[in-house]
Amino acid sequence: MKPILLFTFLLCLFGCKKKDSSDTENTLLALFLLAPTDIVFELGYPGSQNQLKNSELSGKTSGITVKVGGITATGVSSPASDTIQFTMPTIPGITENAAVDFVVEKDGASVYSTKVRYRPILSWAINQPIGTSRPIDARDNKSFFQITATTATHVFNTLGHGAFDLDLYYFTSLNGTPIPFAEKRMTGAEFNRVALNAGTVYIMAKHISGFGGTYNLQVANSGVVPTSSAKLTYSGWTFNLCYDTMGTGPATTNTCAVQMAVYSPTRTGRCTYPGDSGLTTRNYYAEGGFANQTTNQTGCLNPGGGSYNEAEAIFITE
Repeated sequence: MKPILLFTFLLCLFGCKKKDSSDTENTLLALFLLAPTDIVFELGYPGSQNQLKNSELSGKTSGITVKVGGITATGVSSPASDTIQFTMPTIPGITENAAVDFVVEKDGASVYSTKVRYRPILSWAINQPIGTSRPIDARDNKSFFQITATTATHVFNTLGHGAFDLDLYYFTSLNGTPIPFAEKRMTGAEFNRVALNAGTVYIMAKHISGFGGTYNLQVANSGVVPTSSAKLTYSGWTFNLCYDTMGTGPATTNTCAVQMAVYSPTRTGRCTYPGDSGLTTRNYYAEGGFANQTTNQTGCLNPGGGSYNEAEAIFITE
């Protein structure tokens, strides 16, 4: 059904609604009115190559200027008589996926215009809690980030999206092929570790199925800056371990380092592992019975040692 006919049909249902009928008609109308009408590209992030195909472009694809969000695009070409290819420019001031103007100009005059989806690449901190949740859904199904990686194993963890499935990909050049590395779980937190080289790494989060909503992304390559911390004490010991957990709230001042300072312990290692509540770093101390690094690493990376999701954890030797 064409959009205008569907709108007329729904509007009639809305206007002719009987007093004792259900709210289904209202819901359908609301969903139609709220549905995005812009063109969603496969990528759409700054620096990406994108194509727009439309019969209205026929005869209007040569000698043209393309503007996206008021910014002139580069790399403009015409793979077909009704298709324009261009490099998405960086549009300042946009920090969430957004619909922006797309205008084709010839000799300074507009010959075609529409709305397209622009997806910014957000700089994301490693080992730091970030309270910002990102929206995503089945139609606008991708978000993009960039991190400054070290030559190390990094563990990634998404959380806060129990009603839908996300997968994670990474790539190391703006038009590189996204490599999937976290696509294990159908719902709930998605996580995995991946070895990276030093430099800028781009991350794509992709909505796979389920409802739309928001999610949070966490990345670590060592111990985390926590939003909550708690020490673990066994009978007969002053202390054993201490856990720093990176949730979505502000960083806590009562970290493991603060709680354990009174004991002046020797930290021997850290195990950072993912989970539904975010990334957690378990701190090992020699005086708590954890002087053996081989035992500590085994407990971090193998089941039965007290951590969770051991296959995705990372171990740091002090």
